[in-house]
Amino acid sequence: MTWGGRHLWWIAAKVALSLGLMALVLMRIPLDQLAATLRQADPRWLIAALALMLTSNVIGSLQWSRLLRVVEIRIPFWKVCAYYHIGLFFNNFLPANIGGDIARIADSSRYGPTKTAAVSAVLMDRLIGTFALAGLALVSTLPAVTHFRLALIYLALLAFFLASATLLWALLHPALIPAAQRLLARIGLRQLAPHLADLMLRLEGFRARPGLLARMVLLATVTQVSRIGVHALVARALGIALPFQYFLLFVPLLAVIVSLPISLNGIGVRESAGVVIFGLVGVGQTHAFSLQFTTYLVAVAVSLLGGLAFLLRIPRRRAEARNQGGNAWT
Repeated sequence: MTWGGRHLWWIAAKVALSLGLMALVLMRIPLDQLAATLRQADPRWLIAALALMLTSNVIGSLQWSRLLRVVEIRIPFWKVCAYYHIGLFFNNFLPANIGGDIARIADSSRYGPTKTAAVSAVLMDRLIGTFALAGLALVSTLPAVTHFRLALIYLALLAFFLASATLLWALLHPALIPAAQRLLARIGLRQLAPHLADLMLRLEGFRARPGLLARMVLLATVTQVSRIGVHALVARALGIALPFQYFLLFVPLLAVIVSLPISLNGIGVRESAGVVIFGLVGVGQTHAFSLQFTTYLVAVAVSLLGGLAFLLRIPRRRAEARNQGGNAWT
């Protein structure tokens, strides 16, 4: 089977898992109660959740903007925000979770010395975000380990944190270059070695700025805490009376679970895990499902700004392509 065929099968498996999990959860929830819960949502709290989600995305854009500068890609911040939301839009509406990253690389590489420079900035942005999420989940979930008997889940969370930390360390370690080049030669991809060397050269710029990386981890943590706040605001909108401390305990853990590439954009996994985890503190299945599903819709709604930005720029990009006698990323 070709790589493309395996990729299609993997996407089909993720879609099947998402649909299957959603079906299992919905079979256990009275649909009339679900509809009533969603209809009674307070729009004022939903607007506040939308505003906070947008704020968290702006903070994420700031993080990416700072990383772009390290690799000599300087873009006006309003454009960085637009490209960031376009990436979120593609992540939410394409079956592969890397669609948004590809869009961000294509957009930012127009302003940089090489496409590899854009790849390195997006790669570091992803890794820093994952590391910050894993670290936050490791700290915030610790008080719940004994009380809710989450020892096995916490061990898995610890493994996830160690894996993200190891990957971040490996990419910033100079010894990776010759080892990776030998691996490429061994599997017949020696022609990729120059691109790898360029990538590692770009990553070296991040390694030389440990202070910047520490600040970016802090910024990524602020982004994640903001998204915990989005969950809390959606809960208020749905009439779920739950102390904020429980969102601190559970939302980072849920975010780690949803980030695993086993489903279609986390659909099904998010709702199933939310029902189980928030059920530990007495939230009913209908309200727990509504909380996760509505929070996802809030994130999707904000990402539609990226879809709008993408559509609005198509005429200009096409005009540029005609003037240059070639194709431009639309």
